[in-house]
Amino acid sequence: PAPSPPSNKSHPSSMGTSASSAECKGAAEPAAAGASPPPPPPPAVAPIVAEEAAPAAAAQGEATKGGGGRKKAKDAPAAPALPPGVAPAGTPPQEKGRCTYFVAGKGRYCRFHASPGGERCGAHLAEPEDDQQRVPCPLDGGHTVYKNRLAQHLKICSKKRQDEILVRQPFFKKGVNGGGGAQAELDQEDRQLEAEVDGSLAGLDLQDTFLVRLAAAFPRAVAEVLGPSVDPEELLARSVVATAGNLAHAEKHEAQNLALTAMISERGLLEGDPVVVEYGCGRAGLATAVLAEKPGIRCVLVDRDAPRNKMEHRQEHRGERVLRLRLDIADFDLAALLQAPLDPAALPRAADFKGEALQVSSTTDANGNSGPAERLEELWKAAAALQAAAPWPPSRLLACAKHLCGGATDIALRSLQGRPGGVEASVCIATCCHHRCDSVSYLNVPFLQRLGLCEAEGEFARLASLAGWAVGGRGDVRAKRHIGMMAKRILDLGRVAWLREAMGLKDAALAEYIGKEVTPENIAIVASGARS
Repeated sequence: PAPSPPSNKSHPSSMGTSASSAECKGAAEPAAAGASPPPPPPPAVAPIVAEEAAPAAAAQGEATKGGGGRKKAKDAPAAPALPPGVAPAGTPPQEKGRCTYFVAGKGRYCRFHASPGGERCGAHLAEPEDDQQRVPCPLDGGHTVYKNRLAQHLKICSKKRQDEILVRQPFFKKGVNGGGGAQAELDQEDRQLEAEVDGSLAGLDLQDTFLVRLAAAFPRAVAEVLGPSVDPEELLARSVVATAGNLAHAEKHEAQNLALTAMISERGLLEGDPVVVEYGCGRAGLATAVLAEKPGIRCVLVDRDAPRNKMEHRQEHRGERVLRLRLDIADFDLAALLQAPLDPAALPRAADFKGEALQVSSTTDANGNSGPAERLEELWKAAAALQAAAPWPPSRLLACAKHLCGGATDIALRSLQGRPGGVEASVCIATCCHHRCDSVSYLNVPFLQRLGLCEAEGEFARLASLAGWAVGGRGDVRAKRHIGMMAKRILDLGRVAWLREAMGLKDAALAEYIGKEVTPENIAIVASGARS
């Protein structure tokens, strides 16, 4: 039979049939009238029966190449890249008076007002002159400044002002407590170990020689520090969890502060009206709970950050004797605090702090806030007022903290060495984030070496990294958490041993202050100050 005219359409019920095979099937249909047509031959061997079909088949073959009847989209030519700040075609015009720089990452124009007489704001000036370029501030790369104003900016930069305020605070002494800065010893391999807190047991080799040594060292450490009557596995079971707790953030921290305060009170650490020093205080939640337990007690709050909603700014606590120092714990001179009280007549005044970065303000704003120099003067007055209450130096000191991170615990404990001989020190510090410890800050590396750990270079970093397994991961990964908790407890046991050996606090121990369903970081280092 004569072939049908060529067609550019595939058979409606056959996905991927070429034009030539469709024509062959149509030609065979009269001969097979009344019967089901045989399946069409594969397109690869289907004969072309009409020369006229060749162009159409070629065109259709390009359209359906790859089978499936779906047209393969040709690679569209890449659109030319737009210069920075230029809006794509079709973008509505910018509001009059606003910067016309288009922020490609946000899909919108800059929202700042345009500079007078220009179309863009100061940060987006098109092709600025060399002296109008903005460069990162050398003191703080988080902001930029005009190049031609850099020299003047360095004199008044807020970063420089903050540094000036830091070093002019009472009881500041750079690096007096040592530590800090050894975190760089964690090489890339050890950082990868820290990142292995992923909820998977893949790659966990329990025959690893270091893990074998860790498992052998843990019961020996428990027996040496806590005594043979303490079961090492029971100590781990107090903190190892299968899944995370469900308490809300605020509820969890409030519960921990109350539990720590209850333990402080039960152990008699508030007897004798000690001066309470809360290290890494944040908003001072623990000091707040201590003040609720024993109103009127003197508190010193130490933290290098300045969080909002500080406890001492609340109305109910404004009458309390509280001193907040914005200091790194490594720079907090506890010995200077506990020396003879400051002479109110010799305190520095605001004018004494005047400099390029600290200007004396003659007025206050609508909220009653004064300038940084005046605030420093008030801080020195608050320090003198705290010391004015007899007796001074105090007979007792309580060093406390909730979840003092990594090596900050070691630095805080080391600061107690500087206290005068007549001041008894008691301790209640809940530890956490042991994976951020480092060998320079850590108090008792010889203790770890006696256990057969941390003898080779890099082993301390690995021990600290393993501690990150204790509370990480997803799902039930108790094998990893068991190993991580052993690393945590060994580091804490070394701290307890140091308090006994170096500080003479013979009753130093570990104590569970709250259930692990609230937090797996539920162990605190406690010592009552007994030197016998």
